[in-house]
Amino acid sequence: MALACCACTKSVPDYDDDPRGTVSIAHLKTLCTSESVVITDDIAITGHIAANDLYGEYSRTIVLCDDSGGIEIAVDTRRTAETFPIAARLTVHCSSLALGDYGGRVMLGAAPTAQYTVDRISESDFARYFLLDTASAQAVDPVHITIPEARPELVGSLVQIDDVTFGSEAGLAWCDTDPATGDHIDTERTATDRAGRTMAVRTISQCEYRDEKIPAGYGTLRGILEYFNGEYSLRITNHQILFPSDGAMPQP
Repeated sequence: MALACCACTKSVPDYDDDPRGTVSIAHLKTLCTSESVVITDDIAITGHIAANDLYGEYSRTIVLCDDSGGIEIAVDTRRTAETFPIAARLTVHCSSLALGDYGGRVMLGAAPTAQYTVDRISESDFARYFLLDTASAQAVDPVHITIPEARPELVGSLVQIDDVTFGSEAGLAWCDTDPATGDHIDTERTATDRAGRTMAVRTISQCEYRDEKIPAGYGTLRGILEYFNGEYSLRITNHQILFPSDGAMPQP
C-alpha cells in the first residue's frame, strides 16, 4: 500500500548546513535553530512508525523513528492508527513544513499560523508530504536505557526501561478524574528504579486504558521519551507495560 500522502542539542554529530535529499531524523532536528523554523530545502526523512492513536496514547500525532532517533509529527486526523499503522515505513517530504521547539522538544508539522510553534498537517495535504509503505513494515526496536541514561538525542525515540516500580501509586488508575466534572484528565505517575531515581510517566485523558489499575511490583515499560523545560518523561506506547502478573509484552 502506498499513500502519497529531542531537543536541539550540540551533542549530536555535525551535519552540513545546506542538506539535500534524504537526511536522518537527527540531522533534521539540527535545523531547528529557533522556536519555529520553516524548512526551505528539498529534503526528506524516512523511518518506521513507532506511535499513533491505536490505544489513544497520542492524539493527532504520530512518532516516526529511524536509526538516528525519533520525532513527533503533528497531523490533523483522529484516525492515525488507520492512516499511519504501527511499523509502516513512512517517507516525509519536508519542504515547506516546519520544525517547532516545544519546551526543548523538537516537533515536525505545518508552518504555524497562530501561537503554536507548528500547526497540524492537514489531511488534505497528506498526499503532498507523505509516502506510506506498509509492504516494508518493520517494528521499531526500543533503545534500552536506565532512568539516568535519558539524554537529549533520545528524545522522541522509542525506549525501554526495565526494573521500575510505581510504588504507592500501584492500584490507582492511569488517569485521574476532575472532581467537579468527572472527566478524565492528563495525569503523570512516577516510575522509580531500585536506586530511587524517578521518571514521570504521562498518560493523556483519551488513552483507552486510562481506567486500568497501575500494576504492583517491578517491571518494564516501553514508550517514547519526552522532554519539557528541563524534565524527561515517558509516554507509554502500544500498551507495552510488562509486569510479572501481566504475562508477555503486548505486541503492536
